[in-house]
Amino acid sequence: MILTSGVVFTVACLGVASAQLTFADNKVVTYPPYVPVKRGAYIVELEHSKTGPSIAAYTASFNSISDVWVSSQFSTLFNGLAVSTSDSIGATQLASVQGVKRVWPVRYHRLPYRMSATNITYPYLHQPTGVSRTLHELGLNGKGIKIGIVDTGVDYTHPELGNCWKTTDCPWQYGADFIGDKFDSSSPNPIIIPNPTPMDCDGHGTHVSGILSGQGPNVYGVAPGATYGMYRVFSCPVNGNVASTDDIILRGIEAAYQDGHDIISLSLGGGSWPEDPISVACSKLVKKGVVVVAANGNEGANGLFTAGTPAVGHGVIAVGSVDNWNITGAIAEFTTPQGSRPVLLSTPGSDRYPFIFEADVPVVAPVDSSGSPLGCAGYSVSLSGKIAVIQRGVCSFAQKAAAAQAAGAIGVVVYNNVAGTLSPSVNATVTVPVVAISQADGLAIVADIATGPSTVKAPNKLVGTFPASTAGQMSSFSSFGPSPELAIEPLLSAPGGNIWSTYPQRLGSYASLSGTSMATPYVSGTVALLKQARPELSVKEIRSVLANSAKPLRDVATGQMIHPYWSGSGLVNVYDAIKSRAMINPPELSINETTFGPVPGFDQLQALGSVRWAQRSVTIVNTDRTKGMDVWLESSVADSLSMYSVDGNIGTTPRTWPPSSASVPPNTLPQIAATDSHLYVAAGQSKNITVLVVAPPGLRELEKWFYGGYLNFTLKWDQESVGSNLFVPYAGYNGDYRAADVLSTPSSGLPALTDNNQVAIADVSKLVVSANNTALLLYRLDVPSRVVAATLVDAGGNTIGYLPFGYNEYNARNLPNGDNPLSGATVSNIVFTDRGAAHAIRVPTGKYHVHLAALRPLGDANNDKDYQTWDSEQYSIA
Repeated sequence: MILTSGVVFTVACLGVASAQLTFADNKVVTYPPYVPVKRGAYIVELEHSKTGPSIAAYTASFNSISDVWVSSQFSTLFNGLAVSTSDSIGATQLASVQGVKRVWPVRYHRLPYRMSATNITYPYLHQPTGVSRTLHELGLNGKGIKIGIVDTGVDYTHPELGNCWKTTDCPWQYGADFIGDKFDSSSPNPIIIPNPTPMDCDGHGTHVSGILSGQGPNVYGVAPGATYGMYRVFSCPVNGNVASTDDIILRGIEAAYQDGHDIISLSLGGGSWPEDPISVACSKLVKKGVVVVAANGNEGANGLFTAGTPAVGHGVIAVGSVDNWNITGAIAEFTTPQGSRPVLLSTPGSDRYPFIFEADVPVVAPVDSSGSPLGCAGYSVSLSGKIAVIQRGVCSFAQKAAAAQAAGAIGVVVYNNVAGTLSPSVNATVTVPVVAISQADGLAIVADIATGPSTVKAPNKLVGTFPASTAGQMSSFSSFGPSPELAIEPLLSAPGGNIWSTYPQRLGSYASLSGTSMATPYVSGTVALLKQARPELSVKEIRSVLANSAKPLRDVATGQMIHPYWSGSGLVNVYDAIKSRAMINPPELSINETTFGPVPGFDQLQALGSVRWAQRSVTIVNTDRTKGMDVWLESSVADSLSMYSVDGNIGTTPRTWPPSSASVPPNTLPQIAATDSHLYVAAGQSKNITVLVVAPPGLRELEKWFYGGYLNFTLKWDQESVGSNLFVPYAGYNGDYRAADVLSTPSSGLPALTDNNQVAIADVSKLVVSANNTALLLYRLDVPSRVVAATLVDAGGNTIGYLPFGYNEYNARNLPNGDNPLSGATVSNIVFTDRGAAHAIRVPTGKYHVHLAALRPLGDANNDKDYQTWDSEQYSIA
């Protein structure tokens, strides 16, 4: 099924020893077409060998070949080279060199954070996480701990960030710029001219830095006493993008390691597999004793399997985001016959048009020409000189604002159609101020306006503080796990929604941003506090102690706990982590293999009959050297999640079970049994507990549910009346994950052959493909797949070659709201005999069909039986 090629391509003698280049396509990683890669740029991973050639020898060999240039060497965390080539040499030729393990295209990376809907007060942020108690009661501030930040740089002249660079007593003692200000990812040859210092021209890195190191009085960081390094790997915004590449990021990470940092904080990501070069480097960092903290991603709107790299790297602490507790922002005062009402406003839809009205102006809640409050159909009445209050929904903010503006409105207030905050976005055609307000405020104002003439004013600098309606809940943008192999991601969560922090002074000095990018430095700071308090802890122990001490979050809609695939262990609590006198390993139970049948040895589970179950062992360590402890084990259930709606169609936000707080049959929930629900662990000793996790038999496996929950450990030490609680999340798939389909359900109409407008071909048997008449193969991956291959098969059943764009590795799930809603390949009279698409052949005329094969989860890429397959109808090639 998977082709191999013995074609010889003689380009030059390349390698440490002279060698002929062949198409060694089994060593080439090919990304799907929607992954942005840099043309002619590769990461060459080398085999580890104590007796083999050195990195310098490989570099000299590659540089001796015309049209091949080595731009970077990596020998500390990643064994390989960054190589650029002309169009005459590709990945398959590079892979043929003896000693090359794998060749990766160099990906572009972009920062996916967002401006917050509102500004936030900071003091409330540190109380639920235990940071406030740690700073003030314990007197810890991260002193003596070194933290490397790999980001967009930092405005080190900011008064709350030290206003210094590498001077005595300055917090910024390390760092460098690896990219400069002119890097443009749309250019075939982006300009890289590093500056003398990593000054930030974007803002992301400065915002991250304030969360960690802010000195006050406006921004108080989590670890203000730590020593910092900034490794700038992202350039200035160009064409709306803040970009970098794999090799530049690797250089920044290696430099941070070489500078001796205890913690490396990475508010960046992309991809979904732990085998990519950046994830591999981060996993090696962990093995070398460095704590690596990374953002889980901001693709929550696309549901499950959206955790990114390097967060999914082995041993990396992946971080999810929760919303802030209190909101401080600009307010408007609405005056109606019912009285005066102060209302919190979002940030404006355009910085050019702030929502400032020093005196009262008329405000109305008009209906459009269709009689709707949505304002999508335009207005038949004049809104001249008035502010229009419009409901969110159906059409865009820009369309609503443009329609009101055309009717004469001088401002627009859009109220949400669901709970929570939002920030409007408008285009350049809108020249009136546009802001958003909450659903509750909007409905109340509309009702009040209906009672008589009303006005509104919004003086400059009029601010107010309000409780956030989503305080302490998971941020809607926060990515869901699991990893492609069902590892629980994130490990835990921290404040990341609506965070007020430092910003470059030329960009305003302060800003409110949202993202797991903001939650990541928060956790990096808690690690610094923990290391300062307990320097004896290893990287693995730090990971466990932080996860065990986190507080699981509850779903207010269902009454169950939030699934670990969204929140991990829960909200970080560093005070409890520092004070903890026990540890439970592993810190999470990821269940990707189950047994189907009766559960042996547990009488209370026999009545269930044949079910899916898994057995795991957890170790409870009493780190108190003087007192023994009693341990009681209970469990709590989390929402089960499915990507599919009741009708079987793919959804975005996962469907939950239970659907509400109403009681449901117990067999629709996972169950836990243990060999010991109560045990005693002597001082300084450890004990193991065998835990049985039973998947919910009452949920239909066809609906593809992911279940989860928490093991709740109550601990009480000798002669002590007050105990403590530690938690271990568990999660798995309600079915045989190895047999799970990765391609979309048949009801989606995919896979399919389509024309070039993506319209399905009604009768494929009449399709005639030629050089001038091509078609498309379209398919959708609902689960990540390690290998997807689309090949052309002749009438005799012989495989001819791969379709253009037909072989891809490390495929992420297609995201309905993302840049990759579908995957595809070109159907033409050309195929490739190698996976790297270096050797093309013209197909003879005749009858053919497309064969699509996608590797199922945990499958063996060399075993045809581990693939889900699809075959098109037969068509003609002329």
